[in-house]
Amino acid sequence: MHDARAISNFLLDYAESEGKKLTVMSLLKIIYFAHGWHLAKFGRPLIRNPFEAWHNGPVVRAVYDCFRDYGSKVIDDRATKFNPLSESYEPVDYRLNPEQATLLRNVFGAYSQMNAFQLSDMTHQAGSPWDLVWNSSRDTVNLGMRISDDSIRLDFLRSRSHFQ
Repeated sequence: MHDARAISNFLLDYAESEGKKLTVMSLLKIIYFAHGWHLAKFGRPLIRNPFEAWHNGPVVRAVYDCFRDYGSKVIDDRATKFNPLSESYEPVDYRLNPEQATLLRNVFGAYSQMNAFQLSDMTHQAGSPWDLVWNSSRDTVNLGMRISDDSIRLDFLRSRSHFQ
């Protein structure tokens, strides 16, 4: 499993190589779709960070915290984390196996064609993992509004067309 900030940096680097730009919301949604397809295809998580149900869909707080100052502007930096040994923030490195890199490039190719609000709408479908957490919050307690990997995996196996 990877730190979601590493996956962010891979996607931002790949987007740049393809001449595309990402906003915070589009990046977060593409990470969600990549994680879902990884769960469905390989049966294990792509990232170790939890997804939370926020107003505009699934969010990984660590990624949001890195880029929140961008708002709806295009991201032109990379995700960092604090290194206590150097006492400084450093870019989060990614080391992906070939299957993961291929999956991320394929997911990016498919979902980067849509704007951030279209991607958000896709995560808001009735019965989606986001919907189940967001709309059940009135009846149950879910600290952090966490979306489980099990529900994401089942959703991608059950209700989405097969992604290759």
